[in-house]
Parts: sequence; structure tokens; C-alpha cells
Amino acid sequence: MSDRPILRLKDLGRMGLIATSLVGSLAFGGGSIVRAHDATPAASPAGDCTPNAGITEATPAAATPEASPVAVEAPVGSPADDATTAEVEAFIANIKACIGDEAGLATLVTPNLVASMGGYESIEAASADGFFTELPFADAETSNIQSYDDGSASVNMTYMQSEYQLVSEKWTILSVDGEWKLNSIGQGDIPDLDGDSAAVGVPLLENADGTYSVTPNTSSVAATDIIILQAINDPANTMAHELVVLQLPEGADPAGLLDGTLSESDVTFIGQVTVAVPGTSADMYLLGLPAGTYTLACFFPGPDGAPHAANGMVAPFEVTAPAE
Repeated sequence: MSDRPILRLKDLGRMGLIATSLVGSLAFGGGSIVRAHDATPAASPAGDCTPNAGITEATPAAATPEASPVAVEAPVGSPADDATTAEVEAFIANIKACIGDEAGLATLVTPNLVASMGGYESIEAASADGFFTELPFADAETSNIQSYDDGSASVNMTYMQSEYQLVSEKWTILSVDGEWKLNSIGQGDIPDLDGDSAAVGVPLLENADGTYSVTPNTSSVAATDIIILQAINDPANTMAHELVVLQLPEGADPAGLLDGTLSESDVTFIGQVTVAVPGTSADMYLLGLPAGTYTLACFFPGPDGAPHAANGMVAPFEVTAPAE
């Protein structure tokens, strides 16, 4: 399960479909977005869960991100017709209705999904490890439904992963024995957002001496409506990496994340993105992040089995009070 973080704090990053609790809801309109902490708390998904006929078990088609990751050209789709759009929307509504029904959710995904997102050998193994718990997309907005020549379809899903992180994902679904199943999750298109923004590049580096580093191009940024952290997996790297943003108690040593002296209740999860392929990047959108000191880290395992953070891939980052 090499794509899962070594640190098993529940509030640490969304690896696969494991996530922090949904703090609030999205509200789009006129190009604006309501931040999670300003919105009405999300209601439970409506409707009854309708499982598929059963769990699909086959040899997973996807390798884990650490296994010589290479970029794969995405297929080109076209806007889905009315019938496909209705089927995709019904499938997404059913997934939302199945949140909390882990057995039902397990029938709605392919082995490729749990292999590519969590490194699992089977859906049963993923289910036993809690892969289908604490899902944050109950209030996700859907858009841009596409269909492809092979009969698959995709949909853009946008939601708040944490109190501050806005996530947009491209979900690809396909028909297995006449039933739709979620097959893969990639990076989607962030909608237009109102407000001021600041962008910070965050290279994730593998050093010649076997250590690692995370080196934002500035050590601080003034608080603003939208902060974009661009996690960059350097082209010279050989492994997948993630960027996790946490807030620790004032004065706490980040080493406590690894030696157990910091408990789950001590740590506030802010956001997480994965950059599996060297030479690519992923943007983390943080909305309304308040001034404070944060910790940037990668918890993916290195060749020695230790998380990259244990060998240097951890750094402080400051969000300062906005200038008057």
C-alpha cells in the first residue's frame, strides 16, 4: 500500500478516498464561492444507496505511483449526450447516497480505483483498511460531463476537502457488466473564483545524498482570499511525492508527527495534493486561510521505508497578516 502515508493520523491528507470530515458546503453562483467555514453545514446525502450487483475483482490495471511513474496522455472526450448525462448524474447521486454504507460503496468502484489511489491489491483489502470511510464529497458540484469512444465517461467534481482546501477532480467511470463504476480520479478544473489570490511555487526535491527537501520559493505570504500552493515534483526526481499542509501547536517540533509525541487532536489538517509523476505539478487551492505558522511535508515512503519527512522533506511556512 505504498501510496498511503506512513503517518496514520486520520486528519492527514486524503490518500485515495480517505478524507477529513466535510466541514461545510459549496455554493456556486455568479462565479463566486462560499468558503466552507462561512457556509451552512452540509446535510446528509439524500436518497437510498443502491449497490451494484457485487464487487468487481480483477487484476488491477494501475501501478502504484512509486513504480516508475510516467505521464500518460489523457484521452479526448466530447460533451455527453442527454442520456449519458442523466446516467452519470444518477451514478454520482447514488455514490453520494452510499456515503456511510461502506459495503455499498465497494460495489461502485473498480479494482483499478483502489490500486491507483491506495496501492491495494483488491477492493476487499481497501474496504478492510477503511478506504471507504469519511468521504468529503457529499456536497460536490458536478460539471463538464464527457463521453469517450471506449464507452467510458468523466465528470468534474468540485468540493471542500477540508475547512480551507477547495478540490476539483476528474472522475472517470466505465460500464462493467452493464453497471457504472468509478475507475479513476485525476485533477479536474477549478472554477472561476472571486477574490484576490497569491501563488507560491513549492518544489519537492530528492537530493543526491538520499535526503529530501521541500523548498517554497518564498518563506511567507500575506493572507488573502485565495492562496495557491503549486507542488512541483522536480523533473530530476524518481518518485511520487505529496504536499501536505498542517498546523501544529505553537512551538511544536514537526518530528512529533513521526515519533508519536503529537497526537491526532494536536494537528489541524489544512490540505493535501499528490504529484505522482516527476516533471509535473499539482495546485492546492486554500480559501480564506488565516495568518499563522504552518508545516509543509511529504509522508510518502522512501526506499528505506521511512517517510520522506523523516529525511528532510518538511519545512515551515508562514501566512502573515494582510497589509493594511
